[in-house]
Amino acid sequence: MKIISIFLLSALALLSLCGNTRAESLGKKAHCNGEVNGCPRIYNPVCGTDGNTYANECILCVENQKRQIPVLIQKSGPC
Repeated sequence: MKIISIFLLSALALLSLCGNTRAESLGKKAHCNGEVNGCPRIYNPVCGTDGNTYANECILCVENQKRQIPVLIQKSGPC
């Protein structure tokens, strides 16, 4: 009986973690400071929801200003 309880609690914990990863896979909005005129040359790559790697979040903001549909950050780091 004790083993079944431990197994069920472990399964419940795994299922709750699976739900959290799906929500993040949609992406998060890039933090842009209004009108972006220039970006720092710091390499801190982000992976966009369009499948492209951007050198940093500021570069992604500049691209989003050019587009009608903004690209979100899928994850930190290269795609």
